[in-house]
Amino acid sequence: MGHYELLKNFNEEIQPDKIYIIPTGHPYFKEQVGKKVSSATDRIEMTRAGLEGLDIPWEISTVETDKDTPSYSIETISFFRDMGIPKESGAGHLKIWFLCGSDLLFEIDRWFKFEEILSSVTLAVIPRGDDDMDEILARKKELEEKYSAKIYISKYRGRKISSTMIRENPESCKDLIPEGTYRYIREHGLYESGQ
Repeated sequence: MGHYELLKNFNEEIQPDKIYIIPTGHPYFKEQVGKKVSSATDRIEMTRAGLEGLDIPWEISTVETDKDTPSYSIETISFFRDMGIPKESGAGHLKIWFLCGSDLLFEIDRWFKFEEILSSVTLAVIPRGDDDMDEILARKKELEEKYSAKIYISKYRGRKISSTMIRENPESCKDLIPEGTYRYIREHGLYESGQ
């Protein structure tokens, strides 16, 4: 539900032409530490089911799940950048927003080709309710000064919800899961033993 609310609020605040929801392809960070990850098909279908009825211009992209190799954000960004408005139209270029939680600000310099990421998109940062805004604003300023990053801090404050907690016991977290996603989880027997 945190993601569902976040998308609704982002749409109201920024009014983008299109919001692409991108289920993770090969989440190598999780795989490296031995975490079990749901299949790409399940991640796509849980997402689709959970967004039923969400009246915003959303679309699921399988750009990452279609790959057999690890997914790097810069490659995904390049894919969308290359989809931009044709140059001959004279309408300018596509502005890409990269919607993320505030924790990304503090780890982005460990990401593959992070400087290129920062020069390619506007980070739309969603703080959680209990985040330290002084720390976030200081980090925003640091990244902007050091890398000429474009960073927008949303007025919306996300919920602090642990996806691990939900996966470990979806039954006790029903109110935190969109109805369609919960139905898919039950019908396909996902997370029955903390998957």
